[in-house]
Amino acid sequence: MNMKFSTLSLAIKKSIIPTLIVSASASTLAANDEDTKKLSKDDIERIEVKSYAASLEKSINMKRFANSVVDAVSAEDIGKFPDQTVADALQRIPGVQVEKDLGGESDRVSIRGTAPHLNITLLNGQSVASATASASITRPSRGFNYSLLPAELVDTLEVYKSAEADIDEGSIGGTVVVKTRKPLNSEANYAALSVKAFHFENADETKPYVSGLYSWKNEASNFGLNLGFVHKESATQRDSKEVRFGYRSTDANADGNAEFYPGAVGYNRYASDSELDTATATFQYAPADNLEILFTNLYSKSSHQSFGTYSSGFILQNIANITDAAITDGSVVSGYLPTHNNLGYYGNAGYQGEFKTQAHDLKVTYERDNYTLTTQLGYSKADGEVSDVYSEYYANTDASFSLNNGTPEVVLSPDLTPEDYRLDYNHKNDITNDSDEKYIQVDFEYKLDNEYFSAIKTGLKYRSHGKSAGLIKANYPKKQTNGDVYNLGQFATTTVSDFLGGENNAILWDFDNSKYSDFINSTTPSTAPYEHLDYTYDLEEKITAAYVKATFNFNKLRGNLGVRAVKTDLDSQSIQYTGRSFAPENIEPIDISSSYEDFLPSININYDLMDDVIIRFAAAKVMSRPDYDFLSARKSGYCSAAAGCRGTEGNPDLKPYRATQYDLSGEWYFNESSILSLAYFYKEIDSYITNTTVEKDWLWTDPETGIEEQRLFLVTQPQNGLGGENAGFEINYTQKLGYGFGVQANYTYSDAELEQTPEQIAAGEEAVLPNNSEDTYNATVYYENNGLSARVSYTYRSEYFYTTYLNLNQYKDGFGQYDLNISYHVTDDINLIFQAINLTNEEQRAISGNNTGMADSNRPLAIHDYGRRFLVGAQIKF
Repeated sequence: MNMKFSTLSLAIKKSIIPTLIVSASASTLAANDEDTKKLSKDDIERIEVKSYAASLEKSINMKRFANSVVDAVSAEDIGKFPDQTVADALQRIPGVQVEKDLGGESDRVSIRGTAPHLNITLLNGQSVASATASASITRPSRGFNYSLLPAELVDTLEVYKSAEADIDEGSIGGTVVVKTRKPLNSEANYAALSVKAFHFENADETKPYVSGLYSWKNEASNFGLNLGFVHKESATQRDSKEVRFGYRSTDANADGNAEFYPGAVGYNRYASDSELDTATATFQYAPADNLEILFTNLYSKSSHQSFGTYSSGFILQNIANITDAAITDGSVVSGYLPTHNNLGYYGNAGYQGEFKTQAHDLKVTYERDNYTLTTQLGYSKADGEVSDVYSEYYANTDASFSLNNGTPEVVLSPDLTPEDYRLDYNHKNDITNDSDEKYIQVDFEYKLDNEYFSAIKTGLKYRSHGKSAGLIKANYPKKQTNGDVYNLGQFATTTVSDFLGGENNAILWDFDNSKYSDFINSTTPSTAPYEHLDYTYDLEEKITAAYVKATFNFNKLRGNLGVRAVKTDLDSQSIQYTGRSFAPENIEPIDISSSYEDFLPSININYDLMDDVIIRFAAAKVMSRPDYDFLSARKSGYCSAAAGCRGTEGNPDLKPYRATQYDLSGEWYFNESSILSLAYFYKEIDSYITNTTVEKDWLWTDPETGIEEQRLFLVTQPQNGLGGENAGFEINYTQKLGYGFGVQANYTYSDAELEQTPEQIAAGEEAVLPNNSEDTYNATVYYENNGLSARVSYTYRSEYFYTTYLNLNQYKDGFGQYDLNISYHVTDDINLIFQAINLTNEEQRAISGNNTGMADSNRPLAIHDYGRRFLVGAQIKF
């Protein structure tokens, strides 16, 4: 940890927390919370929530009476969640950061500076299989697919930032638990219907968004059901100015010093249309006061169609001829490139696919006076498929480019026409990805009658998780039957006229994807379809876990302590080749098995210093399993005279990410709907998995001579690397003010450092933790009175590192946006809704790092314009 943060954290522990605690004493003279303190967890779940302020109050109570470090978000009413997506709702919680997908919708969640795949999300306490219908399937992640679960079907979200022994392992940052409604906890014969229109400004399209929920229970209140559905359509468009292919080094002005130059400068448009249909059915039966049977089901189907077009000046092969080069701090920020045959570049990709998800969970709970026995079993399955067609073209042109003010700009010859672009490469990929999850779990809790421990709980769980992916590739001819080369003019005739909201773009051609699809379907491939080795694998994890957990509660002290023991068995199957060609004799199946064990103790201590002040301490050992792609048994390589021998390889022998974490917090509940809290967290990461280039002796078959020999390959492979630490603090403030106003705000500081490798130390490079934003803050101001509810929210996360390309780090720049939500209660049963997302139309930027690993504003990578989104509709209750 650096000295700056050590001093800061010490000041927090020695000054701010005691000050908070001392200040809290004043509140005890003004408010008496004795009735509130008697609430149980079941009482909280039954709190009737009818407004945004009431949902905040329920969330505060859930945090207050939790036995661990938990934050929560509650629905305002049945079928009415505060935000449009689950991920958007989560970003209002301290320490939670979200990432946007290509269309600008929040779909991945980071907690306390950890990457999305290092956190787990559970639906009613269990994992849900996930797949995808977009091109990102080629690198699938353990991160939860939030798009399959519309916010209307959610009752509460709970974010566990400290571990408990009876909650599934697999998270370093935190565990998100999504809970849906139980019919016996809801009103009888109750229905809610929402009809909305979603307008996407950039795409200039309006799409329907319909959802409904129905709850019923019999007169005896011992049998009930909930039925829910959502139909959602979207049409998104993202315009971008981009640098592709990273930055390379050259001596642009021949002075003996190397400068960095962009691989390609150009413009991009991504457009997509998608549909989502999700249905849920929950059945609850209580044949006796001490017996409950709960059966929950989810079905979801999503279809997706998207297109990406990129047009640029392709600089890589032509940088040696640059003139009028302007250099700033070692970067070529502008210049002119004379005419070259490959300088004009155009690429177009089209994706079409769908994924289906189903999840079924049966839970039986039997209670006696002094014990509770729970049995739970379930099955979840997801299937996804994508068809990807891609083509790229080159043209003879000159080009001038500029990166000044952090904005990539390029100008090509004004005489260029689509016919000047010749087809150079095209393919079709048929991609599949499947996932399934089976589990059985038994939990036994025994109530104790002694002064210190109130209960002891133990359990066993077995999970079988499968993940597979495959890619069948076929290349298509570049020439027509008469020998002429295909050209862009056969699929595009005009340029787009509304780039970035109205700017006429002279080089971004409007591609006819349907015409190109017809061409692919009517043309014989130039190569027979073959499996692509880098994207083909089949994994199966068998996980056996056992735990014991004791709950204590005496005087002003309460909490729990326990241990979870887990064994993970992995079987990884794929195919590999060692020859340069894809001939069958060079391809063979490979199957590797491995296993590892984890012993994960945890403790949560909560001290009621005063009636309205709680001090919490938590410590635990935690783990997170490697991403699927890392565990693949894939292996491929090639040799060439220019590049030597290079290869890529997965690593089924990887051990998980492991860390030891600590939490210390103080919480002041100065009235029933208000909180001021300060939390300090520290995570000591034992080992972080990174891609590393190593030397390996591989057998190589020369494609020219057929001779086999051992060659030295430079192989890129994921490996358990060095450790690091992540420390920070969270400040959380929520208060219901007078005259209908209220405020909700939080700030998180996260200072993360990884240990440097000897190579990084020698090169002066910094080791950076992926996805960690140093600063994150959220603020919401709301007003509720006389049937009107309005709130404005602002969310910001600072710059973070997300990947490495050509040994240079790449960063997402700091980004913040305003959202607006207004609703009006026409009657008790009719509510009108208006929402604006990204109200001020903020753009997201990406930048490249320099050779020390730090972000460099002179090397922009992209400026993305997602546009605004508006929603108007009504909710009707019956």
